[in-house]
Parts: sequence; C-alpha cells; structure tokens
Amino acid sequence: MRMTILALLAIALCGVDPSSGGEPHVSATGPWWMTPHRMLQTNLREIDATMDLDQYVRDVKEFGADVVLFNVGGIVANYPTELEYHYRNPYIEGDLVGEVLRRLHAEGVRMIGRFDFSKINERFARERPEWLYKSEKGESVNYNGQVHTCVSGGYQQEYMFKILGEAIDRYPLDGVFFNMIGYTTRDYSGNEHGLCQCDACGGRFRDFCGMDLPPRRDPANPAYAKHQEFCRQMVARQFERVHDFLKGKRPDLAICTYTDTGVDVIRRESNRATAEWLYSDTDRARSTLLTHPDKMLANAAVHFLEIPHRHAGTSPYLTARRLLQQMFGGAWLDFYCIGPVHRLEDRMALDLVRGIFRFHAENEQWLADSERLADVGLVRRGGEEYEGLFQILAERHVPFDLASLDGGELARFAALIVPDAGGLDPASCRRLDQYVRGGGKLLISGRVPETLESLGTGKLLATHRRQKGMYLRIRPEDKARLARPPLDQVGLVYLDGDLAEYELDGSAEGLLRFVPPGMSGPPEKSYYTTKSDAPGLIVNRFGKGAAAAMPWPIGAHYRQLCHPAHAELVVGTLEGLLGLRPRVRVDASPLVEVTHHRDRKGRFEWVGLLNHSGTSANAIHPPIPLHNIEIEIEPRRPITSARLLAAGQSLDIQTHRNHTRCTLPSLNHYEVLLLQYAE
Repeated sequence: MRMTILALLAIALCGVDPSSGGEPHVSATGPWWMTPHRMLQTNLREIDATMDLDQYVRDVKEFGADVVLFNVGGIVANYPTELEYHYRNPYIEGDLVGEVLRRLHAEGVRMIGRFDFSKINERFARERPEWLYKSEKGESVNYNGQVHTCVSGGYQQEYMFKILGEAIDRYPLDGVFFNMIGYTTRDYSGNEHGLCQCDACGGRFRDFCGMDLPPRRDPANPAYAKHQEFCRQMVARQFERVHDFLKGKRPDLAICTYTDTGVDVIRRESNRATAEWLYSDTDRARSTLLTHPDKMLANAAVHFLEIPHRHAGTSPYLTARRLLQQMFGGAWLDFYCIGPVHRLEDRMALDLVRGIFRFHAENEQWLADSERLADVGLVRRGGEEYEGLFQILAERHVPFDLASLDGGELARFAALIVPDAGGLDPASCRRLDQYVRGGGKLLISGRVPETLESLGTGKLLATHRRQKGMYLRIRPEDKARLARPPLDQVGLVYLDGDLAEYELDGSAEGLLRFVPPGMSGPPEKSYYTTKSDAPGLIVNRFGKGAAAAMPWPIGAHYRQLCHPAHAELVVGTLEGLLGLRPRVRVDASPLVEVTHHRDRKGRFEWVGLLNHSGTSANAIHPPIPLHNIEIEIEPRRPITSARLLAAGQSLDIQTHRNHTRCTLPSLNHYEVLLLQYAE
C-alpha cells in the first residue's frame, strides 16, 4: 500500500515531479467522477469473503458513501475466475464481486474494482519463474507466499490484461484502481532488494540502450543513469497500454491510481501515524486540483497506523481533520480501512467519519460544485518559505487559493504572493509585471529576480549573510504605513537568514532597516551600536498596481518559530502598503481555518470554518468550542438569508452599504455558513 506509483517513480526510478501548470479546478458536467464523491475503501482480507453482505451494504449506506473501492483481482481473485494463473480466494463461495456489485448498484452506489499485479502466489511463481523480479543477489522475493513480479516480465506485460479483460467483460464496474504498478524493489518489512536482474529486464534494457543491466545503484556507472530512464519509460508505456485497453472496452470507466498520467482520479494517501503539518491535506487538495484541472483527487484518510499495525487506528480527530480539509478543498472524501467496517476492532473514528460523510451527502447541493473565492493567490514554491506564508494567511483568515505562473489566470486575484522568488525565469517575471501593470498587488519574498521590473530595484549592492544576532528595525514611520496595531509593541524582529540589499530607483521605497549583529556575551555586553540603511521591505508603484518585496525568507522564519510579528509584517504589507481589502473578515482564533466558496451557477456563496483547537503537538483531541465569531463579508450579490449547515439554524444578518455581517454563536468541530442570494 505505501509503495505507490509515485513513491516507486521517486525512489526506484530517480523521481519525476508530476506538477505542471494549469487553471483552477473546474468540475465537468460529463464524466461522473468530476464532482466530489464519498468513497469507502474496505480493503478486504481473504477471510472477509465470509462477511455478512447485508451488513456490509447497510454500513455503506449508513456512512453516506456513494462509491466503494472493492478488491476484485490480481493477488487474490474474489470472483470465480476461469484463468489458470489467477489465484482464487479459498474462502469464497459463489461470486463475491458479482453479488456485492449487484447489491451496491441496487442502492445507487458505484463500485471501483481494486487490482494489484505486483505479486503472484508462490505456486504460480514456481511454474512461471520468468515472470518474477530477481534481486541483486539473483533471488526472487517471497513475502508470506506472495512473490514479486516484474514490470518487464510476461505476467505484467501480457497476463494481467487477461485478468483485466475477464473482470471488465464480466462485471459492470464503474472504475478500476491499481495498486503498486511499477518496479517494486522493497518488501513489506522495508527491506531493499535492489535493481531487478531478471532476464526480461536484461533483454529489454539491451534493446533500449545496448548495455548490460547495472548490478546495483551506482551513479558512477553510466548504465545506471540509462536504467533510470529505462524504468521511467517502461512504467509510462505500461500504464498507457493499460489505459488504452480499458478505455477501449469501456470509455465510461474511471481509472484511478497513485499517478497523474493516464488517470481520471488521482489517488493520494494521508497515512502517517502521527499528525503532519496542520495544513498538509488542505495543501494537497488545492495543489493537486490546481495542476490537474481535468482530473479529480481521492486522497485516502488511512484508518490504520502503519502496515505492521493495520488493525489499530490513528487518532480519530486526525482522520476527521484529513477528511474535512479534503472536503473544503473540493476533493473526494476518501476513507480507507482494512476489512469491512463491521469487523474493525478499533472503531473510535467511525462515528466522526460517518458524520462527515453524511454531512457532505446531506449538503451536496451546496458543496459539490463550488469554487473558491480568493482575494490572494499563493504560488506553490519554496518549501518552508511557501509553508510559512501559507500558514500566515490561514491563521490570519486571509482568503487565498494557490496560483500557477505557468498558465493560470492571475488577474482573478486582487493580490499575489510569490515565495522564494529569486529563481524565477524571465517569462514568469514578464507575467508578473503585466499583472502589476494592470492593477495587481504583488508580494515576493527572497531575492528579487533581475528581470522583474515592477519592484523598481536595480543592481544587487550586497548580500548580508545569515549570522546569529541579526535583526530588522521597525521604525515609527514603518508602523504607520503597515497599520497593524500589534506592531506598535515591536521595535525589532529577529532575522535568521540572508538579506539582499538592492539599489532602488526613484519610485521605489525602502521600509524597515537592517541591524547587523552586535556584541554578544554576558548581559552587560549584549547590545548593538551599528545601524544600517539596508531596507528589509521594498514597495513600488508600477502602472495601475503595486509591488512589494521582503528580500529575506520571512515565510521560513514563521514556519520555524511562528513569531507573530513576522505574520503581522506580511498582513500589514498586503493590506497597509498594497491596499488589499479582503472580501471576508473573520474575527476568530488563528486555530480556525477559513475557506470561502461560491456556487458556479451564481446562486449562493459559503464560508467554511474548521476548528483546530484540539491540536497539541502530535496529539489531536476534540476541538474546544469557540463562541461569538464575527463574520463580515462583501458578497457578490445581495444576501437574503444566512444559515449554518452543521448546526441547522438560521442567523440574523445586518447589511451596511455593500457589507453583510453576522455572528456565529458557537463553532464546535466544523461549520459551513451558507449565504443565499436574492432571486
């Protein structure tokens, strides 16, 4: 399960970044999979063929799931296969796949069939050794009776198509999911067995480049680089063949797996035993749908801790957070557990998961075909720099979406933030200059690209290298311009990174001032005397818009230590210097994550709120209820009603000029404030 295609490509094949530019996600009216669904994956064990099918279907319906991911074939056939080398589940009586599919379809639930061709039963392996992966020691890998196959061998090149053909011809499946397509070199205990040395790989590799297989991963061996490219091409070609084969039989089949090539639904997993970065699932949903607007995302909230502990669950509220962030991000809800729900032995998360699924089902008309309303676009680049700026915007409730410089429409954002901008190419700089010239508000961090004109910066005068004891002074005149009351209490912010100093032309202004390291030692000798005119913030009017730069890694500073002054500098630059006026203002704890959406057909908009107050280091506890949250919104059209979907109550609204205000009495775990327009 863990060794997905993406992981295989990254680890075994040297890594390929699947990201590409694109427009924001737009749902389609054609294929069924292009709206957010609720998928339940009950990854069956052989023994689950004896389960109570009536109870299984009842659980699916009670959850509100409308898609089920169900084991069909590959390692184990859960139907009466007629193929010689397709291992039939010894526990089935009759046709498990056919019966479950019939019952689910009768209830209006779609079924995606799960297949895994990475291994075959040891009995077949003894008969067909030419199909097997061979380790660097010349051995096959037999893990509890399941033997690794090779992409180059006849099983994956030929026989798997017989299995797929038999299943697709026999059953009206709604989709197909593939697990572990690729060159699998690790076993389930994490042991690495090295590059495949089978005869099929040797022959295909010689045909590919005229070389013998490299015996091990060795960057000094020219054959190793060729082998990485060989594996990439083999995997890509193999999956293209699978795609063409399936779509040739059934164009309406949804193809789903852990890659973004040749699929309709991209699969990802949130599967760490402990909490990740607080916004990891929000980021995953937004970034995937941004870069792949023609596909959907099903990101599995994995129930169990890890592969060796598949029968024990993670924190229930961690699972809930993952699902809610995917829901607010516009992706599928996707819950993955081992065995049918009624056989789970750790059931602590089930009520939460069921409640979220049912909330989505009951409010599908509001949630399923909406798009984010974002004042700010954040370009996804820069690692910690990006994450820190993401966190600042989220905690300060500045509505934002992710943006692409490769092809997305920038003009839809009132302001744009580009983290770690120093490496931008000239074409991206031209797009940014055009954006500002037309009235956009640009904020960049890090070095200023040489070809970016809108900031009014000239040559690089100096790079003040990172040293302990560096600061930036916030002068009284800076505080007046930034207009953030919390900064009235701050005269210095720490600087723990490089600061670039530039020559400024006549229109550009420099704010903040660099303070070099002073003396350090006992308190009596710890003070600074040297001052500098090097600015820590640059702002410039350009065309109809304005641009600002913080020529140092302010996002990484916040990601590491979360000092509120750094966050206030970012928001003060956006609102005080650049003049951003957010369309939604939420007076709530920074632990409330806010999203703002509108109906694509122009009938309503809604504000989503997610309460993270139960988060404490690696522990995710029930959130603490928060009260009297003030929300002010500048709607696209006049608002006639405000309703809380989770609480099931209407709110009073006050309208002043073009602003609508209301008060959320209590926020428990999550809420959606629905604002409906006048007819």
